[in-house]
Amino acid sequence: MKKFLQIGLIAALFFNVTVASANDGDFTLKVKDEKEKSLRFSFEGNENVTLSIIGNNNEVLFQENIQTQTATSKLYDLNALPDGKYIVKIESDTKLANYKVGIYNGKATVSEPVFSDVFHPLIKKEGDFIVLKVENEEGKPIEVQVMNEYNDSVYTEVFKNKSVLQRKFNISKTDSQSLTFIINAKGKQFTKTIELY
Repeated sequence: MKKFLQIGLIAALFFNVTVASANDGDFTLKVKDEKEKSLRFSFEGNENVTLSIIGNNNEVLFQENIQTQTATSKLYDLNALPDGKYIVKIESDTKLANYKVGIYNGKATVSEPVFSDVFHPLIKKEGDFIVLKVENEEGKPIEVQVMNEYNDSVYTEVFKNKSVLQRKFNISKTDSQSLTFIINAKGKQFTKTIELY
């Protein structure tokens, strides 16, 4: 029965509608109509967003990665879900929003979101360089450590009083197959491995 509900939910969620719309700069989640079990999700579209529907015991019932360059609105049909409480988690590169969704008697309700900032530095490979960018409005120390595939430290530095840290690492002469970047800032740690070949 549980598998049937999950398959039904996934099938129902794939029958969504995508249209262009205006937005206030953030993402929003609203009930489409007070008499329905449908949610409309809208966002600006200039970043990658992951939308997850979470059931009891933190079980992920549905997850979708949304990548678009334009403002987007998607409709999610929740008729396959039984009555109960759910969490819709929407995460971008910089923000995390949790919405409480209740489904009762054929109707859905959505709470106001609880927002929190996400510590997510930009680390990407561009040709013979790896580009690092860390937003740090408070100017607190940022520790950058780079490890090779053997866990040998190949670079370590602490940057102080930087509101934005931007660095380019030249990788054209390295023999490493991969480099792991460990960024410590704001009491949080972010780790990302970049494959070089």
